Amino acid sequence: MSEFYLLLFFGYLIGSLSPGYFFGRLVKGIDIRDYRNHNTGATNTYFVVGPVYGVIAALFDFLKTPTVYYLSLQWLGPDMAILVGLAGVIGHIAPFYLGFRGGRGVASLAGLCFITLFYTRSIGALLLVIGFIIYSLSISTSKMRLPIRHLLKLGALVFPLSLLAMPKIIVVVLVAILLGIALLIDLVRLLSPSFNEKYLKQKMFARAKERKRLSGYSLFLLSTLIIINWFSMEVAVISLSFFILGDTFAPFSRIIRFLPQRPILGDKTIAGVIVVFTISFVAGLFLRSLTPLTLPFGMIVFGSVAVAILDQFSFLLDDNILVPLGSAILLSVIQYG
Repeated sequence: MSEFYLLLFFGYLIGSLSPGYFFGRLVKGIDIRDYRNHNTGATNTYFVVGPVYGVIAALFDFLKTPTVYYLSLQWLGPDMAILVGLAGVIGHIAPFYLGFRGGRGVASLAGLCFITLFYTRSIGALLLVIGFIIYSLSISTSKMRLPIRHLLKLGALVFPLSLLAMPKIIVVVLVAILLGIALLIDLVRLLSPSFNEKYLKQKMFARAKERKRLSGYSLFLLSTLIIINWFSMEVAVISLSFFILGDTFAPFSRIIRFLPQRPILGDKTIAGVIVVFTISFVAGLFLRSLTPLTLPFGMIVFGSVAVAILDQFSFLLDDNILVPLGSAILLSVIQYG
């Protein structure tokens, strides 16, 4: 037990090393916490001290938690080592020699999540990843307002995950009932211009392109119903889960500064492709580890690539149809080909 506490202390000390602060002192003779974001993180270093120093700080901040995690594996199991890594994150956020005012810890937490996936995909690791997402989104809310429809889409994870815990017929009936309600609302608004205008004014729920067509809710529920009925459980869970998560978190790619924001097709960007692929791939790893599904590693990679690529062509067909159904078809070819 004494070794564990020593490792926690070691993790905190390594995490408290803040190159951004030292770069500010040595290069500019300033405390970068007095400028812009008022912290010692890589982003602040990038803009206050310089791009090169910002990149170096980002790499250091990202790598220091994997370092303490890896070293602690000599004495601790993979799950307990997560706590040592978290001590490193705390050190980054609250370094003792800077009056406990450091950076935000996003890069350090991301580095810890990254290395953890190589050693364990347990419930503890899943909670770490979920915590990282929640923490990152809480920081992003001041820069970006995510429409409620995206959060509703995230709640739709109940459909593929319910397939793992209850008879398929129950999930089918639930989706069919919700589809009937969504279609009824669409019918009423398409036949009533005044109601349709009121609906479209709710921009957090609706999209302008739905003025003369079915809503994204109806199209998604229709896709879900088809996929659950006609495809294997493995394909249904992967295609729906990957699409739901990718569609929910892709908008946040616009505020991740170190990802390339160059457009590919329409308003889709390289950053969006990277985010969709990454979140799908990580989700696939946990589905493979924590569920009874038989999910070959290649299937997870292929599904992640398929969702990320198909999302780029949503200008041809609504993504609520194209991405989940398209990826389900491609995955079925792989599964039975």
